[in-house]
Amino acid sequence: MDEKILEYGFDEQELEELLVLVSELAERYTGYESTSVSYERAQMLMEAVLYCIKECGESAGVARTGMTIRVQYETGLLLLREKVEKIRRLFNTLMNTFDDYGVKCLSDTVKKGIPEFLKRYDVTFAPQETLLTLDYPLLIDLKGMCGADAVYEFLRAVETEQRFLRGLGRGYVTSVLERYDPCYADMVENICSIVLADVVGNMAAKKPPEAEAGGFREADRARILELFGSKTVPEAEELIKQMIRAMTAQYYRDDARLSEYLCREAGNVAARMRIWLR
Repeated sequence: MDEKILEYGFDEQELEELLVLVSELAERYTGYESTSVSYERAQMLMEAVLYCIKECGESAGVARTGMTIRVQYETGLLLLREKVEKIRRLFNTLMNTFDDYGVKCLSDTVKKGIPEFLKRYDVTFAPQETLLTLDYPLLIDLKGMCGADAVYEFLRAVETEQRFLRGLGRGYVTSVLERYDPCYADMVENICSIVLADVVGNMAAKKPPEAEAGGFREADRARILELFGSKTVPEAEELIKQMIRAMTAQYYRDDARLSEYLCREAGNVAARMRIWLR
């Protein structure tokens, strides 16, 4: 914990303010019936205060310079309460069109995990706790994130993925997944990664992105080989990013967030292309 505190670069006065805040939070936690808490609980409360201060510092439009520790904490706590409401609204909106495509990991993480998080999340005494393992893998890395920040970014990513998959049609998506793994319902892999590789393959074969998902014929492979065969992985990755941008511009109203998200997977798609061309 001392190392975490040092990361913030607090001066002596700020450290005193920090300890006062933790002490006040401990009193609230015990219902003002005790003057002491366990060492482990004190650590948890210190982490709660630091998490709120960090939230204040990382939020757009909020500058910590000149703020007291108390103001930073209270500002961060307010921002976190607002973020929890954003998570609730985003989840409710997502559920109107959400499709897990039969993938249990995705279904359980979103349909069961998010409501459980909203039910149990303690923004006052333990905002740093994520409460979920967020098992469904994304195309972005949430390492280093926790609490409401991690859950919010997770849901935003899932919403972005749903937009992409919905635009291709359910039949196409499930056909691609079935061909990839007949037991795909039990896999713990990112759906977009699998489907995007097929989409790029179709585009390289000069077919619509959502062409039949029955695999590539010899003529298709010849076109793909012509486009990618002589390219290095970095060159193929850059070409795939260009194809993704063109696709989102034409079929997804130039959705910049979706384009940026899918482009993160260009390297893996390029590697898969090399495997197909062997």
